[in-house]
Amino acid sequence: MKKYFIVGIIIMFFPITVSATIDQSPSNDNVVSCPVGYTYTPTSTASTTSQFEKIFYISPAYATSSLNDLQTNVSSGDIVAPQMYTVDTNLEATGSVPDQIKEVAKSRGIKIMPLITNDGFTQTLIHDLLASTTAQDSVISYLVSEAQNNGYIGWQFDFEHMEATDSEAYSAFVEKSATALHNNNLILSVTAVARTDDATSTPFYQNWSGAYDYAQLAKYVDFISLMTYDDPNSVGPTASIPYDTSVLKYLSDKVPPDKISLGIPFFYYGWDITTPPGIINPFPGVPSPGFGEIVNYGGIYSRWQHVRTAYGASEIFNSALGAPYSIYYLDNHEYEIWYDNSLSIQMKLALAQSFHLRGFSAWALGQEFPDVWDAMDQYICI
Repeated sequence: MKKYFIVGIIIMFFPITVSATIDQSPSNDNVVSCPVGYTYTPTSTASTTSQFEKIFYISPAYATSSLNDLQTNVSSGDIVAPQMYTVDTNLEATGSVPDQIKEVAKSRGIKIMPLITNDGFTQTLIHDLLASTTAQDSVISYLVSEAQNNGYIGWQFDFEHMEATDSEAYSAFVEKSATALHNNNLILSVTAVARTDDATSTPFYQNWSGAYDYAQLAKYVDFISLMTYDDPNSVGPTASIPYDTSVLKYLSDKVPPDKISLGIPFFYYGWDITTPPGIINPFPGVPSPGFGEIVNYGGIYSRWQHVRTAYGASEIFNSALGAPYSIYYLDNHEYEIWYDNSLSIQMKLALAQSFHLRGFSAWALGQEFPDVWDAMDQYICI
């Protein structure tokens, strides 16, 4: 969804505990090994993810491959959120959901809630929209009629790369949009770049997260999907358990938990952690100060599978961060792939349960490791 990172980011120091390889799959007698501090709990005795609202994003890049998930993995009553609409440079809303996605969703009882973005996440474009009541009214009218004509349950605003100074204007636009949609029995939710503090002087706050007045937005929308699948200060995982926890603690006095949908990643991060000559890596196998460079923001399972087969990548689980990773070597470089599997997704869902959240929003279908679907319904570590 967002892409506010800079290629070649330097990783800051972060204390890492020793990682260990563990069994990540349930055996025939339905027992799974959990990280230290977590206990395997069968769904028959636990509050399970069946009580969660499940949202699955569809990226235009994976629209075709997402069809298999719609046909086999996404369940009746779940929500799919195709990122298929934009506000263009003329400040007009445009887009469509492919007929095949609509047909499969309808046949399986899956709800559709499309996303609408500022085209290219262009900052000046969303600023201009927020400055024009005429353009806003036109967009809102379009959203109402488009949803009614296509059987959508509503919309999710995925407006990103906004200036913090546009925060008040954005909240007002959301309020006006929510009123119109609710009056037509349609829902409105918003995505929100996650933050853990109010460090207002940072470029991240000024250009990405600062525009979201979480408390104000929560008054108007049905819920907020947090972009907690992208940690801007990652030391490896797309989103670690400590990161997710810090975001949720920050929001605890700002947004009611039943209005929070936790963003979970279906993609991976790839890192080049090659140690420059003369430098000793204090944490072998973990991106370290000065030489951890992210080289893949949106890796998918088929690519990881190729790497594992071609280069013999190892598979390790970091219990402290709540994420698995693989190490492989190519052309005198050492690489890591930090991904999410059934166990790490279980840990994220258990965290969401512990905060009594509304549900989760997963980015995006067609990218995931196949065993993540086990975490949705079969067993959890809590």
